[in-house]
Amino acid sequence: MKKKVLLIAFAALALTACSSKKATTDSESDKKAASSISSSNVVKQNSNKINLTNYKKIKVVEKTGSTPSQVTDLLGREADAKSKAKTSKLKATIYTWEGVQNGSAGANLAVEFANGVAIAKQISGLVVNRSKQITPKDYKSLKKGMTQEEVEAIVGKPNGYSESDYSNSEVVLWLYTSGLKSDDQANFYVTFQKNKLVAKKAQNFN
Repeated sequence: MKKKVLLIAFAALALTACSSKKATTDSESDKKAASSISSSNVVKQNSNKINLTNYKKIKVVEKTGSTPSQVTDLLGREADAKSKAKTSKLKATIYTWEGVQNGSAGANLAVEFANGVAIAKQISGLVVNRSKQITPKDYKSLKKGMTQEEVEAIVGKPNGYSESDYSNSEVVLWLYTSGLKSDDQANFYVTFQKNKLVAKKAQNFN
């Protein structure tokens, strides 16, 4: 349950574009997102375009990011849910696609659009096979200033990614939810700016 809560928090954090936000969700979209994928959106695993490869192709830039139609074409189908979000400066819409390829139950891909372009994106629930468990010592060894390559060398690939580019501030987050050596459902995330580790936070992992 804690892992699910963190994934929700991760999605919210990923889609705030580094600003405080009060989101209002259309009741119909909310119900649709909470339910399983509709029969019209069920796709064979080998043809599923909701994956990490296509996630990386989505351009997230405040004024020149990918458009909703470009992302929809890239992912091969309409979003399963759409919800409204507000910042002090922008009115945004979050598109969510369920059923990530090679993802765990509840995995999804979400993109936030404002002024017709993507300003944030997030993918969660990726299944990762690591050669060894991540220990609290590994987590503690992650220091500010490390590059993404240095972090990956210590703790491997994450189970989720998010990226936002808003108000001249680009932020990347990596979320780890599996393969952690702990008695509890541990998880943690790390935050990067300009490919440098600037923050990290763990839950039940020490």
